[in-house]
Amino acid sequence: MTPEISSYERLLEMEARQRQDPFWGRIHRQLDEIEAAAPTTSAEVLRLLDSNNPNSGFFHGGMDRELLGSLTIAGWEVTEYNAAYYWTAQHPATGESLEYIEGDVYNRTDR
Repeated sequence: MTPEISSYERLLEMEARQRQDPFWGRIHRQLDEIEAAAPTTSAEVLRLLDSNNPNSGFFHGGMDRELLGSLTIAGWEVTEYNAAYYWTAQHPATGESLEYIEGDVYNRTDR
């Protein structure tokens, strides 16, 4: 009899497959970098996201990891959540804030 695979194990297997894909692998590396670096400013986050690259972005669906989860791990707090594709987050120590709209990330610190 084959032991049942847990949902968590399935997620790990899916993530391992995604990391093999050039596009999703790059997204996973960006999320890993955000979690490890724990950026405190919007500029640092945007640099890690390589926001000048037209191939960068975090598109809802297709992945179980999302930018908001990685920012939360890095110490950011959700300030407004309208949907998975539209939210804002702020770093509590610096007051810097980001807005996420359908895969695009903006510095909204001065708003």
